[in-house]
Amino acid sequence: MPNKKLRIIDTVAIITIIAAASKVLGFLREMIIAYVFGAGAVTDAYAIAARIVGTAALLANVYFSSVFLPTYTRLRENRSEESALSFANNSLGVTLVVNAVLMVLLQLTAPLVLKITGFDVAQASVALTAVRILLFQLPFMAFLSLFIGYLTARKSFFGPNLVGYPLNITIITVCLLMGTRSGVVELSVAGLLSVISQIIFLLIWLPKEKYRYRFSARFNTPEIRDGIRLMIPALLGFAVADLNAWVDTVIATYLGEGSAAAIRFAAQLIAFVNLLIVPASGVVFSYLSDYAAKNDTENMLAVLWKTIRAILFIVIPIVIIAIPTSGDIVRIVYQRGEFTSDAASLTASAFAWYLPGLLGIAAHAFLLRFYHALQDTKTPMLCGIVSVSVNIVLSILLSRVMGIAGVALATSIGTLISALLLIIALRRKMGPMGFGETAIDIGKMILSAIPCVLAVLGSGFILSGTGALVRFAACTMAGGAAYLVPAFLLKEMALRDLMQRFLPMSSHRPH
Repeated sequence: MPNKKLRIIDTVAIITIIAAASKVLGFLREMIIAYVFGAGAVTDAYAIAARIVGTAALLANVYFSSVFLPTYTRLRENRSEESALSFANNSLGVTLVVNAVLMVLLQLTAPLVLKITGFDVAQASVALTAVRILLFQLPFMAFLSLFIGYLTARKSFFGPNLVGYPLNITIITVCLLMGTRSGVVELSVAGLLSVISQIIFLLIWLPKEKYRYRFSARFNTPEIRDGIRLMIPALLGFAVADLNAWVDTVIATYLGEGSAAAIRFAAQLIAFVNLLIVPASGVVFSYLSDYAAKNDTENMLAVLWKTIRAILFIVIPIVIIAIPTSGDIVRIVYQRGEFTSDAASLTASAFAWYLPGLLGIAAHAFLLRFYHALQDTKTPMLCGIVSVSVNIVLSILLSRVMGIAGVALATSIGTLISALLLIIALRRKMGPMGFGETAIDIGKMILSAIPCVLAVLGSGFILSGTGALVRFAACTMAGGAAYLVPAFLLKEMALRDLMQRFLPMSSHRPH
């Protein structure tokens, strides 16, 4: 078991580095979109269109991210490779049929959906153009979701976590080649081609994992029937989370031109840290599913708390440093070309209030995977319903007082509540679960955060007259050092685990 835990840590660390590098390229993508289009009518329309298609893609995404992997693992372990492969291909065929039907229905009903936004007739027409193009992503997303799920189930993690590279390169290339000549059409075509490029990229990895495609679309197999039963609460749980994003985007369309785009640009900055979390949670999910198949809840809990500690150790200083420097971050990343200082101010306001929610996102991602490994999709759904209800009410109330910042703050509060509810439910479900040690460790992180806050605020005040890049770099270095030193002195467990694993001087730890 110790060796397996070390393999998990090593894999998570490597995948996190890959995801971070991919997100740097993603930053470049968003910088180019902001430079070419700014935060206005085109990017507002694209934001709502992407939200519509993203919601339609939930069926495939939820199935392959929460239901497919445990079932595939069980079939491979208890039956044969061939049975598992047949199940994978049938899952793809069923999803492909469903997504094709959804594509046709939404092509017909998209004008009705757009009526819930605050767009005028002209902007609704622009958004409809984007929706009609992006909907062609749906059949391709069936293949993409299956390929990622299949490779993850077989512990081939690198292909799925490298797909951000072809995605970003495709969008960057199309935007630079076409410029602003075709407006939202160009941006939407870039989005469509980016999905196709990811599928082509994953074709490199699939033969190594003995994947052979054979069309099958049987809806009446036991695995599909069981999968649908398990997926319904999981889908509702994810739909609740998706509703959070819908609430943010739709309310923003009523707050003036550029607000929906600002929400999207702020969310992309948040996604930088989220992309450090999501790949790691996918790796952990694969191992949790293995332990769940053997009813080994002790090791499941050990992996859960170890990974949550490690992620929170990284996320806490990021949040603390980024909130006071949010304006500088937005100016560095976006403010050029068509992206004005007013757009930067609007985006920074949303970004700053989204940041506290990262703590909830970090814990929630791994707790959710734990429940899914146990094939419990009902509990996350119920917790999600509570959190989205809080978000909707607070978004409406706070947006009237704080504008776009209130929308972001409401989302952060809802996310934190969701993570807390999952922990409470897990305690009731499993009894004593070894969380006490982790709680103490989180307390040490919070203590370490106090000098970090002071260092960031002090550095920002001293360098208030300098450029955004210099000020942000200084605040980051001062805050990082002020966090690490007390964490080391307090013998914080996550820091100790990382040092023992990756520093040669610390390699003699007791096992």
